[in-house]
Amino acid sequence: MKRESLLLVASLTFLACTRPEVEAFRLKPTPITVQMTIPSDIPQGEEVRKEYAAALQAKLATRVVVVPEGVQGPSDTAVLRVTITDVKRYRGGPNPAVVGVATGVAVGILGAASGNRYSAFDGFWWGLFAAHHAVHARRAELDRLGYRPLDVTAIISLRQAGGDANKSMPLAEFDVGGDEVIDAMDPLSRREADDVGRIREEEARAFARVVISKLQERFGWSGHGTPTFYRAPGGRSNEDNEAPSIKPTEPSPAESTPPPPQ
Repeated sequence: MKRESLLLVASLTFLACTRPEVEAFRLKPTPITVQMTIPSDIPQGEEVRKEYAAALQAKLATRVVVVPEGVQGPSDTAVLRVTITDVKRYRGGPNPAVVGVATGVAVGILGAASGNRYSAFDGFWWGLFAAHHAVHARRAELDRLGYRPLDVTAIISLRQAGGDANKSMPLAEFDVGGDEVIDAMDPLSRREADDVGRIREEEARAFARVVISKLQERFGWSGHGTPTFYRAPGGRSNEDNEAPSIKPTEPSPAESTPPPPQ
């Protein structure tokens, strides 16, 4: 009984702290369009942007209705703005040298403060020990993946529709990047690990998994399997645009099958 009371108090506290517009969007989310930007000085930045945007749209569409890129959505369309701030090659965990120096200095200072005559030696030894394990942790992560991925960091903000959307507080805002995205990546086979396109696809999927996971924690959305994309009234679906109907050609009289011999 006491536990149920605590859960009730926690739930009421959460609802009281939640802004009305956030709670309204959680209960009835409007269609969302994804806007992704990337610094112009990033090599092959446009290709990275397109790959990451496509993966995020596909994953998001399993939670809410997504307005495809280039399609005019309804008036209440919300905007999920993804601002990529940095793209660099992942080196695998913290720098072992930095870990070793920080550990050695900390151990040395604590030892000296406690009156340990061998504080300098202890700091040196523990610094080497920490750096050694940092090197192995870095190698283990790269060995798990089988490739060296990109480390992409970004700022995510979800804003509701309207002319004052940029002035009002966002419905959700958070950072994404670093080890949380790397940990979400799946390993690839040796054949796939040499395919740049396949690596970028897995990087983008992991990025989308982390973003959707944080949105799901915020709004409590559940997946519905088949992606749902907004279709303008009277418009054609993506499948119709990509695969127009082709009328079969009829054979000309000269190409018609000759009659059997009498």
